[in-house]
This record gives sequence, structure tokens and C-alpha cells, in this order.
Amino acid sequence: MRARQRVGQWKTGFGAVIGLIVLAVALACPVSRRAAAAPIRQGAGVLEFGVPVTGALDAETFRHVYQFEGRADEVITLTMSRTAGDLDPYLLITDGRGTILASSDDGGPGWDAVIASKRLPSDDRYFVIATRFGQEHGSTTGEYALLLERVGAGTTNTPVIHYGDSVYGRIAPDSPLAFYFLQAERGDVVNIALRRTSGDLDAHLDLALTNGQIIVSNDDDPAAEGTLDAAITNYTIMKTDLYLIVATRFGREAGNTSGSYTLTVTQTPPEALGSTLDEARLIDYGSVLEGALDDENPVRYFRFEAQRGDVITVTMQAASGNLDSLVKLVDSTEAVLFSDSEGSGQRDARIPAYTLPNTGTYYLVATRVGEQEGRSEGTYSLRLTGRPGVAGGRALEIIYGATVNGLIQDAHSAEEHVFFGQAGDVLRIAMERTSDDLDPLVTLLDSDRKQIAFDDDSGGDQNALIDGFALPHDGMYIIVASRYQGEIGQTSGAYLLTLELLRSDR
Repeated sequence: MRARQRVGQWKTGFGAVIGLIVLAVALACPVSRRAAAAPIRQGAGVLEFGVPVTGALDAETFRHVYQFEGRADEVITLTMSRTAGDLDPYLLITDGRGTILASSDDGGPGWDAVIASKRLPSDDRYFVIATRFGQEHGSTTGEYALLLERVGAGTTNTPVIHYGDSVYGRIAPDSPLAFYFLQAERGDVVNIALRRTSGDLDAHLDLALTNGQIIVSNDDDPAAEGTLDAAITNYTIMKTDLYLIVATRFGREAGNTSGSYTLTVTQTPPEALGSTLDEARLIDYGSVLEGALDDENPVRYFRFEAQRGDVITVTMQAASGNLDSLVKLVDSTEAVLFSDSEGSGQRDARIPAYTLPNTGTYYLVATRVGEQEGRSEGTYSLRLTGRPGVAGGRALEIIYGATVNGLIQDAHSAEEHVFFGQAGDVLRIAMERTSDDLDPLVTLLDSDRKQIAFDDDSGGDQNALIDGFALPHDGMYIIVASRYQGEIGQTSGAYLLTLELLRSDR
């Protein structure tokens, strides 16, 4: 795939972008009231709306610079299309000060670059840099066509649309795009529908950032087969911000259909979210979300993003009814990492200080004892807290009272977990096999990696247990979870590692 082909170019590509910023600043003059009357700078061609220009890039000439006059709140689209060779177009636009406003590598069909529906911030002279991926370090060459189009008139009267609103409009040959602002909060799940009401309009929807970057699009609503309607359904907003909804037609300004439409924007109610893993509700560190479980909805799913080594705590507290809470932590493969049904309260559930093994998406499953077959019901609050772990490299943090799981295999015969203790702390460290034929071996090292305790079979059934060991000094300690005979051992499987503070004798 193309992404893999480019991995080696990213480091040089970043340096090239820095160089491009310097170039843009050098080309741009200070903005002033006289900027519009300034002479065209040497080497900067002039772009006119609707008039394509052509050029060629090679090893000696790897970019061209163009300029055009733009008005405040004017909405433009820039397209750089390869017409010959293996050129991989890369496109940027800057203001008169040289500040990069937008860029595109693969925003269009194939490898073409498109900056779509970009709203200009002010009356200014703007610069367009047409180059290739990697710029001076790139290897592609060829010819291109560059087109600047005005897709929205300069106006500050772009309407704001709110959840629950329906508005009417028309897509015509001379006005192929209509714009609406939407203020949305992180975690909102939005639904946007564009329905044709007359003509042959083939509806198309874009949801974009206010800098013109499109984040999601739709042309054919999968829930309305046989129509030409468009819909963006159950999209989760990841950042609190002002967004731009673009109501248009298939092909946008290059399309040929027209007609009137109804645009509707709604928010999926929080209580309707999370019925399946695919529709899991977003939850952040520090958040407390509320919900309800009953026979009709006995399970709710939540998702969050985390880094390897993050230490999380999850509390599910029953608030009303006779709900007997059960909470699970699930990874992106749907494997259950931890499950608990007995928290601080008799009907609460808690996952205490769990260290996440990988970077990625995790899920919390809020349910009840017995799950689908359970009988309890009621409302609950779900709290997620998290922080970066203190360990680095391969080691993961573990704290008193925590349980972590892992996997021992031939290619990965040992895993390390670190914790901080004080002199006189009396510990129990248990390593329990949970799958296959693993013969656990647990070793305790001090901060100098000197072995101070180990065990192979004291836990029974080949499980390992260090029980009643008193720490000799304050500091960091390392628990090594491995197998009998280590690297040359023959057993493998999953395990649970538990660290308990029995008492402190200091």
C-alpha cells in the first residue's frame, strides 16, 4: 500500500515542510493597506478563479509558487491534478505573512491534492505552493494542472444551525454549495441528513473544520436506498469546536444536478448510545457518565483512547433500583482484560489501578451480574480516571492492590512490572497461570536489578507465589514474570499477576 511505500520519506518530508515555511515567509511581504497594490513578486505566477494553469516538476524544479487576491470569508477550492508522469502532488496555501493555512497530499482522487471549501480569513494576497510529496527530497516527477475555484461568496452571514433544526435551501448551477456552522461538543454524536425535495439533485454532504479540512463525507445514505439523499449518521465529535456543514451535490462544483433540499441536524441522545461495541459512547479520563440498565438494555459500552503504560481506575456505582453492577475492561480485539462485580459498595463494581498494555482503543462494558440473564436493574454512574505510568521502556507499572495480565511465549519469555515501596512493606506477589501449560516463575529485583526474591511453585498447581516478603529499603522494585527455565523453557500461556501489601512494619 502507498502508506508503507512512504514510511522512509517522513523524516525528510518534515524537514522539507520547515524549508517551505521559510520559503513562504521570504516570498510574502508584510501585510498592509497597500498590499493589494504591491507588484507581483518574481517567480510567483498569478492564479485567476476558474482558469487552470499547468506546470511540470522535476529534480531541479520541485515546486512552483502562485498568488491570488482573496476576500474575507470567501470560500475557495484548490485542485492540483497529475496529468503526466508519476508525480505525487502536494499543495499548500499561505496568507500574505507566509502562515500556512491549509495543505493537502491526497485530498482528491488517486494521488491528486485538493484543498476543499477553504474559507479565507481576511482580504489579503494569498500564495499557493504547488510541489510534490517530499519536496526536494521527493522522487516523483511529471506534469500537473492547478485550478483555483470560488465556491462561496465572501460573506459573514453563514447561518448557524443547531441540533433539532431543519432548514431549506437550493443547489443551483451558479450556487453549488451551501454552508452552515454547527457548534458541537466533544462526545456529541451527530446526525446530518440532506434530503432532495425537488429537481434531480444528487445530494452530497461534507462535515469540515472551519479551515476547510473535510473530516467526514457522504453521498448516498445507506438507510435510504433507491434515493439520491445523503446522510452522515452517528458521527462522534472528537473536539469541542465550531464545524462547517457543506450541503452540495455529487461532484460538488463540477456536478450537474440541481434542486431544492431539506437539511436536518440532530444529536443522538446519550441514553441511546452504547447499545453495541461499534456504537460505544466516548468517555475521557476524569469523566463521570450516567446510565440505566434493565431487561431491555442490560449492557452499555463505552470507549476511550489510551497510551501503553497508562494506569486507570474504573468505578461503577449503583445509584437506584436493585442494580448489582458488573464492569469489564475490554481491548480492541474484544478480549476481556479485567472484570469486577464487587467494588466499595455491595452492589458496586471497581477496576483498581489497571495498567494498560498497549496504545490504542479500549472499551468499558457496564452491565449487571448475570448480564443478559441477570435480574437486577437501575441507574448507575461510571467513573474513569487515568494517568501516565511512571515506568518507561518495556516495563509497565503496577501498584499495591492491582492485578495485571500478560502472555509468556517463546518469542517473549519474560515481562517486567515496576512499583514503588518503602522499607518494611510486607508483600504478597502471586503469578497465576490462566491458559495453556505455562509454568510461572516470578522474580523480585531491586532498583539495581539485584535478585532479592523468587518463586516457582509455591502457589500450587505450578503457580508462583512470593508471600510475606519485607522490602529492605525505600525505592523502586521490579517484578519479572516469566516461566520455569526462562528463555530455554518449554511452557507458554497467559497469566495474572497480583501485588498486595499485607502490612507495613516500618
